[in-house]
Amino acid sequence: MAHRGPDGFGEWRSPAGDCWLGHVRLAILELGNAGAQPMLSASGRTAIVFNGEIYNHLEVRKSIRSIPWRGHSDTETLVEAWEQIGERCLESLRGMFAFAVYDLEARELYLVRDRLGIKPVYFRQDHKGFSFASEVHVLNGGRRPALGEDALNMFLATGHLSGEGEVGEGIRILPPGCKIRISAGGRMSQEKWWPKVVLRHSQTRKREELLEEVRRLVESSVSEHLLADVPVAVFLSGGTDSSVIATAAAKAANSPLRTFTVGFPQIDFDERPIAKLVAERLGSKHHEIEVSPQDCIRWIGDAVAALDLPSADAVNSFIVSRVVRDQGLKVALSGLGGDEVFGGYPSFRDVPRLRLLGCLPEKAVRKGKFFLPEKIRAKLEGNGSFDAFSLALARRRWWSRAEIRDAGIGGSEMWPLRPVGSMDSFAMVSWAEILGYMEPMLLRDCDQMSMAASMELRVPFLDHRLVEFGLAVPESQKRGIPKKLLVDAFARDLPIEVWDRPRAGFVLPMDDWMRGPLADFCSHGLDASKSRLNAAFVDRAFAKFQERRIHWTRVWQLVVLGHYLEKIR
Repeated sequence: MAHRGPDGFGEWRSPAGDCWLGHVRLAILELGNAGAQPMLSASGRTAIVFNGEIYNHLEVRKSIRSIPWRGHSDTETLVEAWEQIGERCLESLRGMFAFAVYDLEARELYLVRDRLGIKPVYFRQDHKGFSFASEVHVLNGGRRPALGEDALNMFLATGHLSGEGEVGEGIRILPPGCKIRISAGGRMSQEKWWPKVVLRHSQTRKREELLEEVRRLVESSVSEHLLADVPVAVFLSGGTDSSVIATAAAKAANSPLRTFTVGFPQIDFDERPIAKLVAERLGSKHHEIEVSPQDCIRWIGDAVAALDLPSADAVNSFIVSRVVRDQGLKVALSGLGGDEVFGGYPSFRDVPRLRLLGCLPEKAVRKGKFFLPEKIRAKLEGNGSFDAFSLALARRRWWSRAEIRDAGIGGSEMWPLRPVGSMDSFAMVSWAEILGYMEPMLLRDCDQMSMAASMELRVPFLDHRLVEFGLAVPESQKRGIPKKLLVDAFARDLPIEVWDRPRAGFVLPMDDWMRGPLADFCSHGLDASKSRLNAAFVDRAFAKFQERRIHWTRVWQLVVLGHYLEKIR
């Protein structure tokens, strides 16, 4: 895993010989030896390995018993807080984190993942013991694990693997907001520590107060996310989310903010002019980087090769991270999470319409489905519920259940569980997008691809206080234009061109490339996918792509799967 931490390597073995911890380091906070890991507490009782950032760690230090601090790293704060307060310290942490702590006296190990699953954790327990890592192949002798039927079913259904359950060969994913305890006798217990409940705010709260609170929470989160001993940049696409992040960062930064926009000549809509407009308004040190098609095509192969788990939507993250890392940056802020929290996806518009079907008698429902577009009917096939959460998940489906059976795949899909507590339908869609799409695909892709380029990507919209607040705001306050609450809160800072236009984004011309310079790469991947999928299914999919009857992403998904499967053999 040297790409995840090229700045240092450390290891530690317990005196009893029953625990070994290893760590590769990307040095961002406390660059000297005082931040090296694995790290022991001052008393020597607790050992830790930690991946991520605790943005409020200096505040946490004030709440624990004073010790002779060795430095200003959040790792040191975390190991001392855990030793003194134990699991209760989790409630006070703000940030992204995956960590393991070993108690030398109790001979117990705890493994913890952050609330929203920003940082990954994989584990395996077998006759050899208990092992864990930030990447799957590390637990399998450096080889990608063979995917189980459930995992393969989920990949075809969604373009990604589930956010929980088994990947394959006994390797499991620790779900977001969960912790594991391994006792001295080797017994494992798993518990969810967040969320316990999701509460709703008063319906009578004035809109002006809500807008002010959104602004305060966003600015507070962005300010905290600038914590680093190295420069922090912002990915500025020109969209609402990244423009809001850049606006808040420019306000909080102690030096001119560095913003980056990546583009190239072949896309239909170039967002660079809008990003430049935002950057000029902020006075940021702006970088427009044009990537040649030749570089992109070469890097696409690198991105697929770097995938720790298969994903149909990771290439963009790799290219942007690679480009910015080549500029000497280690840390960048992203606008990821804004769509999920504030309602930026078409699902927030479509799900209420689909819910109307659930109000009809069963016979009328069957007839009503007939009038839906074929693509939507296929997504709803076998969907027995018309609540907002289930419909939002169904809308994310790629291949239908019937098509997956035609592909020769059995198993069960592993969709996330319904939310805890009381939420309105808008929040239900948000929660479905968070658990069913953002965490298992977007966050996993961003972590895999940014860390493959030795970069840390930070996501201020996923501060848990902001997420909890966004979920709790009444639906009536969030309806209207996409992300209305966020847009209104920052309206005085955003040029109208940022939000008053159709959704765009950094989209590669993959359809053309798959028919041209990537044709051989695609053909090889499709042939390799036939080792697990029915050849007739793969050939039909490719024929439909050639006839422009299905979107290129459906075939690209099979291409990625094939290249992944080759790494197993």
